Amino acid sequence: MVKVKVFRCRLCRDPYIGEEPPSRCPFCGAPAWFFVPAEDWNPSDYIFEISEVSKANLKAALQLELSNTSFYLCATNVAKAIGDEYGFAKFKALKKVENEHADAIVKLLKINLPALEKIPCSEDFKKNTKEGWEREDRAIKAYAKFAQEAPELQLKQFFEALVEIETDHLDLHAQNLKMV
Repeated sequence: MVKVKVFRCRLCRDPYIGEEPPSRCPFCGAPAWFFVPAEDWNPSDYIFEISEVSKANLKAALQLELSNTSFYLCATNVAKAIGDEYGFAKFKALKKVENEHADAIVKLLKINLPALEKIPCSEDFKKNTKEGWEREDRAIKAYAKFAQEAPELQLKQFFEALVEIETDHLDLHAQNLKMV
């Protein structure tokens, strides 16, 4: 009989129960290397001084994630309204992941999650996919820069994980653009 274990994601901090850590966090999309066994979880790993450059970069990252969350929320609602089940599932999943990223950032900044601003989107799946690709591309470039600038190892790894996650999103959009 296989025994399940409890793991924690170091990016979103959510727990996961399974035999092994997942290949990707089901909440924020972090890669498997971001998981630790729950018994090894150390809350003090999240108590560190954040440099001014990293604070500014985290605030910029928060704005990117909130904007992307709002955009994907709009795209989710459009897809639902027109009965596009694939578009609904895709954009809803992306919205959830982007919102998890925003939530992780506010935990680091020790602030409340700001309200979402309404972002318009298209009635067309392909146009929303193209805009999603452009949004992910901007985020990847910003997070790669933020990772290089971060003097804190925790934030360097945090931004590197975001680059990896957003690259998966970019690839998903690229696949969809080829098939439509």
